[in-house]
Formats: sequence, C-alpha cells, structure tokens
Amino acid sequence: MTKTPTRAVGTVLRAATTLTLRAVDYLRVSTDEQAKGYGIAYTGKKTARYIERKGWAHVGTYADEGYSGSLEADDRPDLKRLMQDARKTPRPFDMVVVNEGRGIGRTGRAFWKWVWELEDLGVYVAVVKKDYDNSTPSGRSQMRKDADYAEDERENIRDRTQGGIQEKAEDGLYPGGTIPFGWTVKETGEFVLSEGETEALCMGRKVFVEKRSWQAVALTLNSKKLFTRSGRPWTRKNIRGRLMGDAVLNNRIVWRGDAAARDQDGNPIFGQTVVIDLPPVFSEEEIEELKAADAARPRTVKTRERVYLLRGLMTSLCGKYYEGHQHRPTEVIYRCKGRQESYAGAGDQCSCPYLEATSVERQVWAGVVRVLSDAERMKALSQNWLDATVGDRVDQTKRIADLDQQIAEVEDLIEVTEATAARRALRRGFSRAEAEEAAERASKPHMDELEGLEKLKREAEAFQREAADATRRLQGLERLAETARRNLAELTDAEKAELLDLMGLEAKVVRCAPRRLGVACGIREWFVKAGRGVPVLTDEGWELIKPLMGGSRSKLDRRQVVQILLDKAVSGERMIDLGAKHGLNPKSLQTQSHRWLSDGTWAKAMERLKDVQTSSVWSPDPIEIEVTIRPLAIESKLGDGARDGSRPVRPRRTRCARRSPAGPRRGRRPGRPRGTP
Repeated sequence: MTKTPTRAVGTVLRAATTLTLRAVDYLRVSTDEQAKGYGIAYTGKKTARYIERKGWAHVGTYADEGYSGSLEADDRPDLKRLMQDARKTPRPFDMVVVNEGRGIGRTGRAFWKWVWELEDLGVYVAVVKKDYDNSTPSGRSQMRKDADYAEDERENIRDRTQGGIQEKAEDGLYPGGTIPFGWTVKETGEFVLSEGETEALCMGRKVFVEKRSWQAVALTLNSKKLFTRSGRPWTRKNIRGRLMGDAVLNNRIVWRGDAAARDQDGNPIFGQTVVIDLPPVFSEEEIEELKAADAARPRTVKTRERVYLLRGLMTSLCGKYYEGHQHRPTEVIYRCKGRQESYAGAGDQCSCPYLEATSVERQVWAGVVRVLSDAERMKALSQNWLDATVGDRVDQTKRIADLDQQIAEVEDLIEVTEATAARRALRRGFSRAEAEEAAERASKPHMDELEGLEKLKREAEAFQREAADATRRLQGLERLAETARRNLAELTDAEKAELLDLMGLEAKVVRCAPRRLGVACGIREWFVKAGRGVPVLTDEGWELIKPLMGGSRSKLDRRQVVQILLDKAVSGERMIDLGAKHGLNPKSLQTQSHRWLSDGTWAKAMERLKDVQTSSVWSPDPIEIEVTIRPLAIESKLGDGARDGSRPVRPRRTRCARRSPAGPRRGRRPGRPRGTP
C-alpha cells in the first residue's frame, strides 16, 4: 500500500522533480523604516529578483506597510491573510520569500509562530539578504541566528532609548508623552506655562469657586471659546480632570509612576520613578480654595447598586452603548450614552428611548438559556471555536523530542571538544588554567548552538502548554453546556452578568418604540395580568355593573369614566389626551381609576362583563434585540493564559423580541528545530 507523503515531504519532492516551486513574497516595513526611504516598493524589487533568480514561479505578494515586527501574525492584516491561504487545500504556494530575517519579526513569538506553522503545512521561508531558506538544517541554523539577532537588536534599541529618557526625566526635562494642560515645552526640554491654557484654568477655577458646578465651568469656557488643547469644547468631566489633576494641584509630573511597566518585584522595568517639578499655575491659597469648593460640592447619595446584566453589552439604534440607570426609586432602566451631550451646551443628544431594565434582561436571558441548553447549538459553537483556533492547537510533542535529541548531541559534542582542546593544550605545555580557557574557546560555537536549541525548546514547551490550554478550553465549553442544563435557573444576577461577559455576548437594539412618559396605566396592567380582553360596554353591560360603581360625589359621569378607561386600555392613549378630548380633568380620571382598582370594584365589575364581546389590550410596538454569542470569548476566559478573543469567529445569532409594558506578556512560542524533512 502506497503511503501519501506529508505536506513537508511533498514540497521537497516537488523541488526535486521538474515541477517549479511556487513562491509568494511577504513585504513588511515599519514606520521607522519608511522614514528612512525603505518602502514596500524597495523591498518588493529585491524579493521579485530573488524569486526570478531561483527559477521559482512568482504567484503572489502580501504586504504590511507600517506594521511593527513585534506584532504577531494575527495583528498584521496581510500576514494573517497569507496564513489563511496557506491552510487551503490544495496548497497555493510552496515558499514565502522575505527580504531579511527581521522582516519576519523582531520577537521570538512573532518570528517563530508563523514560520513553524508554515513548515507544518509544507511551506518554507526564504530570506533574500543572506540567501537561505529553512528547508535544510544549515538554513534553519541561520534562521535561528537571524531571529536572535533581530530580538537582541530590538532590546538594545529600547534600552538605549529608555536610558536617554531616564536621564532627561532626572534632569527635570520633558521625557516624552502627554504634556499636562497648562504647560508647554521649550526647545531645551524645559516645562513652562502656556499662556492660553493657563487663562482657561484660571477662569475655570474662578467660576467653580463661585458656582461649585463643573457644568457651569464648561459652559463658561465654551462661551469664551477657551477650548481644550485639541480645539474641542469642554465637558464637565474633562475640565474637572484638568483642574483637579495632580499636575495642577501638586505642580508635578510623576514619571514612571503607577502606570509604568513593572517586574515581578514591582520595580519599574525601564528606569526608576522620577518626580518632575512644574512651574505653578496657582498659589497655595488658590489651590486650597479650589479643593475646599470641590469638597463642599453637593454629592449624590448612592443607594445599593443594582446589577445590570447588559451594561456595556447592548448597543442602541445610534450605535452607542446602553448603561444601567436608576430612573426613579422604584424604576430601573437602560439609558443610551448618546443621550449625554458631547460637550457642555452642545445640544446633540440622541433620541434613543429608555428601556425598562427588568423586561429586557428577562427576555435576553431567556434566549441565552435556550442557546446554552441546546446541545446541538453548543456543538456548533464548539466547532466554530475549533475552526477559529486551528493555529493555536498544534501538537509540539515531536518537535520537542527532536530538540531533546539535538541538545543531547550538541552536549556530547561540547564534552568531546573541550576534552580534546584541553589535552592538546596540556601537551603543548600550557598550565591547567590556560588549558581550561582553551577548552572554553574551542567549545564556544557549540555552546552558542546549545543555548539556541535550549531557547527553542522552551519556546516549544510554551507552545505546547498553550495547545493544552486550548484543549481544556474546549472541554470547558462542553462543561458549560452541561452546567447550563442543570444550574442556570439558580444563578444570581451577579453570576448571570459574569456569564454573559464570559460568553462575549453582544446585544443590539434593531427596532423599538419610544418609551411612554408619565405613570403606567393601572387599568391596562390589570387586563394584562388577568389575561383578559377589554369588554365592549353596551347599555346592557352598563346596567350589570352600574350598582358597583357607586354614587357620584362630583360632576363626573360614572359611565363616561368607565368608557374612557376601557378606551384607554384598548388605544394606549395618554390620560392627559383623553381628558382634553372629553373636557375632563385627567387627574380626576386617574384618581377615580385608582380607587376602583385599590378597593376591588374594578375586578368585580369586569367579572360581571366576562361573557360580553371584548377587544385586544393595547401593547406598544415590540422592541427587537439581536443577540450575538462569540464562542471564542467563552473559551478565552475559561482557560489559563488564554487569548483575548479578538480573532474573528463565525457567530451564532439568536433574536429576542420583547414587548415593553410602558482594554504580563505571554510566554514566547517555540522556534523551529533542525531535521525537518
């Protein structure tokens, strides 16, 4: 029986026959390289000539211009497209040509991730600058050296840059980053006050001390056209952040403060924390006056916060997110963020309606339960995740075993080389110490090779751990489905909110009716709760209920009032509009309906009319919400060290319609071992 050759062997056999290898070139230049004049066209000419010289067929080009070499394949659009094409069957190309090694990537993870996956697919990478490819042991060795050089170069550049920045900060000069509002920087790097910006700060402080309102400060500055540094009008939050910031209140910048990258011991990685003194905008008395005014400002007393299941997960018709809001002591709603002005006095709020929180959450949660309780849907979600993460689940067992064998061979070679060099030195009359030095010099190239192989093994082991994590995440999805069938009904609101976040749920309002203002209609609610239609009131019907409706202590016609209330339950008109239509006081109508409902009179009257003809109870237009569940987000948070779920995945969609009653670095991935066919 003839065995089908592996993809890698197939590529080698193709190269060994008369068939022409198919090559694509991958072109990448960073923004810095562009500034030096090395653009895509420059590198493209070199790769095209190289492909022609090799006698390969040039079948395509992929280019990422202005992208850093530290980014992984998924973060470079055309490299991502290249990888997707490489996975196709039949495979569209055999070689990927780059101009130089650092074009592949400047970090081990960015370098080896896609090179290794291409090798597993039977596709090899050729480097123009040093004329090698990784289809041979010598080519793989050279590629490993290029990868180490690219990463070392990146680290050296960063160290030199960070060292210069640290010296500037220690000298009290501008170290880079955002300059605080109110200051500017001279050519010498010194901080000085900015005349226009300090005018805005001084006026803002004066207005706030007088009125104790940040909205009033923003409105005043906007009316005087004293805008932000970018020329945009102020918001109350924006101006408060400037006036009450550390720079204004304490006349300083804390360089490499709380937000600085830190090591495991909590120390800044790139240099020590430095406090840079700034020229003061206000005197100490003015600052104390500002602090006192802010402390005396009325504060909103918050009650116990309710858990809003869809906070930050539901977008409105205008594209903004809905946020939870306590509209009244007993009423909770979702309010679109677009209803807030973009700046003080803008008047550009959207008209997206408020959504009654409990009803929306109940309907969306019911849809989620249906999805999680459906074994077939959960199986489809699992398959979507499998399709999206094919590159993250590569088994590295064989690669690690090959590396172990190569490491053992190099260790034996080092031992033999050192022993031979030491004996030769001793025979020549060198001292023991000199013989040891000679042995170290002789074995230095092999030691470098050993270090590189051990580094690749660590990369491969990290890659293998990620593959194991991916498997655990898939198992977690299956466990989640089982849990859904058993325990979802017992979850608290906080647990529900956490689960929705884990699922990567995205809700979008695609159609809704405006929310009715005013007090909810008690008569309509009575019919809804009772599950009954609204009776048509005839003369005979009125005679049946007339004894129950009581005498009149006012000029209201009781039959007219009953008819108006029944009409309201059918039409959904507001009480104020019905009162105006019939020449009656709407408050009187509301009071009478409340009395009949509270003492049971209305229920008794409707019971006597249960056999008459009825009309449907008014209901507002449905609010339609489209819900998307992203399975990759589920798995990314179930597994340790998982991804952030940013990779595109084919979503499962479900529609919910309700009727309303009123942003440490991961371990690097492994390199490519020698000995690949």
